Amino acid sequence: MRELMAQYEESLRGQNLSENTLSSYLRDLEAFFGYLKSHNIKNALTVKKEAVAAYIEDLKESGRANSTISRSAAALRKFYHYMLLEGKVKTNPVYGVEVPRVEKKLPEAISHREILKLLKQPKTTDLKGIRDRAMLELLYATGIKVSELINLALGDVDVRGGMLSCSSGKNQRYIPIGKAATEALEVYIKKARPLMLGENKVKNLFVNCSGTALTRQGFWKILRSYAQSAGIKTEINAQTLRNCFALHLLENGADINAVSQMLGHTDVVTTRIYNQVLRNNIKKIYKKAHPRA
Repeated sequence: MRELMAQYEESLRGQNLSENTLSSYLRDLEAFFGYLKSHNIKNALTVKKEAVAAYIEDLKESGRANSTISRSAAALRKFYHYMLLEGKVKTNPVYGVEVPRVEKKLPEAISHREILKLLKQPKTTDLKGIRDRAMLELLYATGIKVSELINLALGDVDVRGGMLSCSSGKNQRYIPIGKAATEALEVYIKKARPLMLGENKVKNLFVNCSGTALTRQGFWKILRSYAQSAGIKTEINAQTLRNCFALHLLENGADINAVSQMLGHTDVVTTRIYNQVLRNNIKKIYKKAHPRA
């Protein structure tokens, strides 16, 4: 099974997947292989539909969330599809197996007014505040993921040209930064980052107070603190800012293909879910404001 895993991993690495997605696929596959081993099934290529169905049932009985089970099934389906193309199996044993349905949640966002309150929270009278203002402005201006934010290198930002170069897997995209984020970044890069960095040689654009790369957990604490001080009652995270970026652009007439490209979606269909949010918002406004709604 380890040989199959290594071969499949090599195939996945050629598919422009992010490291998080790649790791997720491999973890789900390892869990399935572990299940097979515990049930004395030594060859994953001889697995039948009944074994996959039993595994799915086992995940249900162990209390796994429907979303987790659905993701695991998708990972197995993808694995056996690859093996089918390679001629190592004759059928995909995952096809036809019943998987719990997962209700697709619509992206959650906060209002433009709340975004402005959030962006005003960092006090630019100290190094940390200057950095935090730059990070929040950049996230809202570009819609990049928090994993992309903390992995940005100094050279990925063209302050003079107002552009950001962002890589996800093997895909690279270029995103306009906007005036407010550009100004915040310029102040951070010139005044705060050198002092925070000290003698360290970290390439990351954003660093913590000890001059090392910022972590996801570190950013989450920062965002949560500012959301609380802004009086935002909605539970928000970095994905919320990404959603706001997309929704506020579309609300103001941006082309959905351009928004999809900036978000790094491989298919514009993924981006269209934001249109559903906009339609729901219009319905709410209509019901609230029209005298005969």
